[in-house]
Amino acid sequence: MDGFINENEWADADWIVPINLDIDDVGNPPDKDGLNYLYLGEDLTNLYVGLDLCSDQTSNTSGEWVGVWLSTINASFSNSIEWATLLDDGTEAMVYDVENDEEWKFLSNTISGFVVDVSNESQYTATYGTISGGIAELANPLDNEYFNITAEFNDGSYISWVEFTINLKELYPIFQEIFPYNIQWLRVQVVGEVNDTISEHEVIIGYNDGTFNPDDPNQVRTLSTSTTPDNVQFICQKGNITDDREIKFALFANNSNPFKTMIDNIHITPYSNHSNSVATVSYPYTSIENYEIIWGFGPSPNNASDHRMYEIRISKSEVAHYDADEELGIITGGYGTMSFPGKNYWVFSATDLNIQEQISTSYLYYDMKGCTAPPGSDLWIYLVIIGTLSAVLVIALVVVFIRKKSRK
Repeated sequence: MDGFINENEWADADWIVPINLDIDDVGNPPDKDGLNYLYLGEDLTNLYVGLDLCSDQTSNTSGEWVGVWLSTINASFSNSIEWATLLDDGTEAMVYDVENDEEWKFLSNTISGFVVDVSNESQYTATYGTISGGIAELANPLDNEYFNITAEFNDGSYISWVEFTINLKELYPIFQEIFPYNIQWLRVQVVGEVNDTISEHEVIIGYNDGTFNPDDPNQVRTLSTSTTPDNVQFICQKGNITDDREIKFALFANNSNPFKTMIDNIHITPYSNHSNSVATVSYPYTSIENYEIIWGFGPSPNNASDHRMYEIRISKSEVAHYDADEELGIITGGYGTMSFPGKNYWVFSATDLNIQEQISTSYLYYDMKGCTAPPGSDLWIYLVIIGTLSAVLVIALVVVFIRKKSRK
């Protein structure tokens, strides 16, 4: 592992794959079109990936990154959600920021939100009052169909209290262990009115321990107390989110006479960091933890001109379901000074149009040949020692047993 492709050290590679690339040789001299090489090998504990990028003949690492994506169980997946579901369980990924010598940061500094309606009856419960209407009425604003809450008489007045609990993880179809934990704030919109003028109509935002305090003005927002529709938008700070990644709020109303609140729409907009996409890779996620990557710039057996090379070691313990007797799917790609014409990347895959790690048919598949411990290897010596010690122990026990028998 020195970052240089050497003929002797790769002599036992399972695969040496030449791939002809048409690169942007006009815009990036002295880079040249031609054959580049993918090396695949293994020993008892590691997989090895070598990239001999003969076309990349500029040593500058500014903006450079490289990625390896693996598929180990011949699973079919055709979108990012299906691919991400298999991460650490049939697919693996490693994206490395060569310029800064670190893993590519998954989250960027860009923040934006997306609108989600309250969409599940399990998200609300009435403590006081009776609900009529449901999810359909909440999802379509200004349609004159309402989520109605009829107040009930309690302790001298008519009140209603309906609590909403939104599991923020359920709002994200992908990387639920990352995005909900990076929410910076949430905007909540409530559109509603009342069938008669009443004394109080409020939204009360829950604390991060799930409790409510109607007397805390920082947690209370006023809603319409009349038959005039009102559109109230308010911000829930990240400090309002519970450890279970839930946001809680309650609709509260109070009056001396009977009444009914009429909610036309409730929707939530979480604002979180975007993923820090590279080229055509929307989710540059690194699932592999135990790896080593080293790069070099110089000649190789495939090209006497100085060019970029990579050597990558990945522990087999990191590659779930790896079986040397089955096909290993792989995509490699990246960017440096070398790229396809008009693009900001290059790729080795079944298609050279895009880096499509989320599509199983885009992978190149190779039967790995497996390996055993040859005489002279550390593991072979270890096994011989263990076997010898075991034999000696058995012999010793037999001798002791015979001696005991003879004494009797």
